[in-house]
Amino acid sequence: MAKLILLLTVASSLLAIQSCCDSTGARTGDPFDTALAKVDLTKDELTFDYGDMSNFGGDKFVLPLFYTLHSDFFKIENYSKAFEQSVTRNAGSLKNLIGFSSIRLDEGVRRGLIGDPLESAFAKLEQNDVLYNAIVSLHSHFGRHLTSLKKQALRRQSGSVPVELQKIAALLVYSSIDTLDFRTHAFERTFSDFDLGEMYSRSQTVLASDEDIVDFSLERFAENVDFPYLYAHAQDLAYAVDYACDSMVAEIPDSGYSFFWESPLGAIVINDKRNDYYPHGAYHLILDAGGNDTYEGGGATVSETNWISILIDLNGDDTYRFASKDTPTFGAGVMGYAFLVDMKGNDVYEGHNVSGGVGMFGVGVLQDRDGNDTYDGYICAQGTGQFGIGILSDLGGDDNYHMYLLGQGFGFTKGMGILVDLEGNDDYYADTLDIKFPASQTKNYNSNLAQGVGFGKRADYIDGHSWAGGIGMLVDAQGDDTYSAGLFAQGCAYWYAIGLLMDNKGNDTYNGVWYVQGSGAHFGLGVLIDSSGNDHYKATMNMAQGAGHDFTLGVLIDEQGNDVHDAPNLSLGGGNANGIGIFWDKAGDDIYSVSAATTLGRSNVASRGGLRDRMLCLGLFLDTGGDDSYPDDNKYDFARNNQLWQQFGTNTEQPLDSEKGAGYDCEWSEGTSE
Repeated sequence: MAKLILLLTVASSLLAIQSCCDSTGARTGDPFDTALAKVDLTKDELTFDYGDMSNFGGDKFVLPLFYTLHSDFFKIENYSKAFEQSVTRNAGSLKNLIGFSSIRLDEGVRRGLIGDPLESAFAKLEQNDVLYNAIVSLHSHFGRHLTSLKKQALRRQSGSVPVELQKIAALLVYSSIDTLDFRTHAFERTFSDFDLGEMYSRSQTVLASDEDIVDFSLERFAENVDFPYLYAHAQDLAYAVDYACDSMVAEIPDSGYSFFWESPLGAIVINDKRNDYYPHGAYHLILDAGGNDTYEGGGATVSETNWISILIDLNGDDTYRFASKDTPTFGAGVMGYAFLVDMKGNDVYEGHNVSGGVGMFGVGVLQDRDGNDTYDGYICAQGTGQFGIGILSDLGGDDNYHMYLLGQGFGFTKGMGILVDLEGNDDYYADTLDIKFPASQTKNYNSNLAQGVGFGKRADYIDGHSWAGGIGMLVDAQGDDTYSAGLFAQGCAYWYAIGLLMDNKGNDTYNGVWYVQGSGAHFGLGVLIDSSGNDHYKATMNMAQGAGHDFTLGVLIDEQGNDVHDAPNLSLGGGNANGIGIFWDKAGDDIYSVSAATTLGRSNVASRGGLRDRMLCLGLFLDTGGDDSYPDDNKYDFARNNQLWQQFGTNTEQPLDSEKGAGYDCEWSEGTSE
């Protein structure tokens, strides 16, 4: 009799599996419909109740894009893919990257959509003595008219510069002049109450890592900055820089010229292909035709008066190195605009704080077009936006990125930080073992806030003036890459912010500790999407690989490849404290290694006896293709190939109705229908 019952049970289970498959073995129903129905939910109910959320958090400067995606999981993949394609397609265009960022920040400006914003500047390039005339105009615009002797010296020196380079330099100078009025309009509402020099210094000290900071003036200052004006002529300058870089690719004389002039915006320097040294200082413009050069300055705004800085280096294995923690360097735009473009060579970039594509109340861009490069920074480095736009764009080569805190695609309040790398086998390392910024969750590792992280200022326990976070984005187009970090990293978000990590091609390795790999805490949206390759995800402590805590939506989507997941507690579709965690592996023979309870499609409201007891907390796990391997431990026998399961009281003997968890392993391909 017992054998008969067993046989009937097995037969019934097989029938249940077969009834969901067509003749090829592919599932015909939408796996989300099936998994959600298991816990009495529909797709429309896979969202947050913002009335519920309002009981626990507040925000200022929140971005519309946050609510668009945080409220609807099914928009996230399409939006993220569109963002990835736009960023990679435009990685070589500084103008388009800035325009893309301004729109995401709800300060959208699209200069050049109708007409040519540089038309007047181009018209002046047909004059004789074009560089001389441009610099004289710059001095006149500031009311600093040159004496006859100064004019003679300028004419003599500028005449030694090849005409091709004169025109490029003049275009950038004239474009700077055209930018002056817009920059004034951007800050004019602050003039009566703020000193821009003081705010220049203060904006660099308010780093997002220090949640407890109270700065009454910075909030009022930010409210009075006109960001569309700020970004409008940032795009014009970027357009001029794009044009200048493309023009410099043409044949340029090897030697015989060296030009230096102090302008009201900083030094203007034009050098030939010898090996040059550029000491630290205020530079308005550097054009270097080649050579293995050493830079301590250039391409960064080093004071409130030096608020346009452009550096273009055509060729050579260059070293960009300056260790001061008090001065922005190498593609850092504070209260203005900074552009650094290195066209070719194996280069080294070593800055400290605020370096390598950083925008603070401004726009900062570092673009490296070719070569195996090394990037090293400390705080606010390698694609960071805080009340501004910061971009690091690397177009080719096997590159190494190293920093500690706030970078590699990091967005703080009203900020967009992008790191985009188009080619090569790259190594992204947010230092976690050299303890400089021990995390509150565990003192054995650093908080990094790096590799596609959005972050805001939580102040409900300070002064009540919380600031919603911005957008952090890391996009790697191809290559076998390695991502390593400690806490808050790899597609992570905190406090009304968005963190995105998107890797398109390659066999990649992800190493992290806590709040990593598509996760986040306190009203965030953290997303990691890996489109192809045999990948290895490893997280060691908590909240990873599609995990959401406290009204956060954490998402990991792996589209194809034979992957390995070494996962901790609250992972692989784990929800905690009314968060939602979603894990979706679309295809491939995958290995899941776990050793904790709230994983593989489970949730936990945590505290009991309050409003949260009746608010949704969800963990959702989907594997929709491949012959997969799950833990052999009996406590995980619910998770197997071609099996549908739901949570049964993971962490408590009396589970709440609001604690919902579901998992579904099936064979299904997108595009099939019932």
